[in-house]
Amino acid sequence: MERKELAEEIINFCTEYRLFKKSKGKVLSKEHIAEQLSDVFFVENLIHLLILKTKYRKNIDKKRLKRLLIELEKERLSLEYGE
Repeated sequence: MERKELAEEIINFCTEYRLFKKSKGKVLSKEHIAEQLSDVFFVENLIHLLILKTKYRKNIDKKRLKRLLIELEKERLSLEYGE
């Protein structure tokens, strides 16, 4: 999955399930997140946060979450060990 597509899916998933509080005046664009996806620490932290935020929720689409986490893990492995 391309980084912009992955960033858009992250935004959509987090918005749909209200995983994070809206910060005043800050709107994250898919371009900004796609740029951050080139940082292995950002990707690792995002994976960890998604797992923590969704662990005990019952209304989460687990298949969608799993696909998202797999794509993030692929990105992390690519960054950490090269393609």
